[in-house]
Amino acid sequence: MKSLNEILKEIRESLDSKEALREEILPIARQLIRESATLIKNAHRKEWEEANLRQKNLLSAVRDLKSKLQNAPDLWFAGFVQDALKEVAEACLVYSLLRDEPVPTPEELGIDEAPYLNGLLEAMGELRRAVLDAIRNEDLETAEKFLAIMDEVYFLAISFDQADAVTQGARRRTDSLRAILERTRSDITLATQYRKLAKLLPAIKELSEPENDLLP
Repeated sequence: MKSLNEILKEIRESLDSKEALREEILPIARQLIRESATLIKNAHRKEWEEANLRQKNLLSAVRDLKSKLQNAPDLWFAGFVQDALKEVAEACLVYSLLRDEPVPTPEELGIDEAPYLNGLLEAMGELRRAVLDAIRNEDLETAEKFLAIMDEVYFLAISFDQADAVTQGARRRTDSLRAILERTRSDITLATQYRKLAKLLPAIKELSEPENDLLP
């Protein structure tokens, strides 16, 4: 039978090991977040070759991280790891959506459901940026396509009514998406009306010119 001293010694050794592992994976999580942000930048700039390589490296790093934490599931579900996984999910989803490729599943990314869902919701903010870029380029068809995706994600997301402890704050992000969606819809509506007005201006000018010719 173990003494109290032996029991506490084993606990101390176990916790020391876990703390050392936590210190080891903290920089990995930070690097995942940085690389995810760069992947999103590559996707917006249409740097597809670089983005594709960076996505492969990100997913490889996620697999390595999962392997390191195989015997420490509590660290896998720690806040800083889940936040990093959310950023990876967001970046990979933005890449797929901007490339007009099939959306990867949580299983394909190696990411749990909650960080995947939150990553998807945050990816809609990047789609708004893509919409604004399309409007500036007078590509309303692309803008409408991205708005439709944002619409679909919002109406699917409002069906999630689980507690925040389970969804990791998806409800708050869904509420934020609603505001983003309405602003984006307004931007596209204004751009559409402006295009219609621009098409009418030459005809209006032609109608007014004969009257001007009659003036002394």
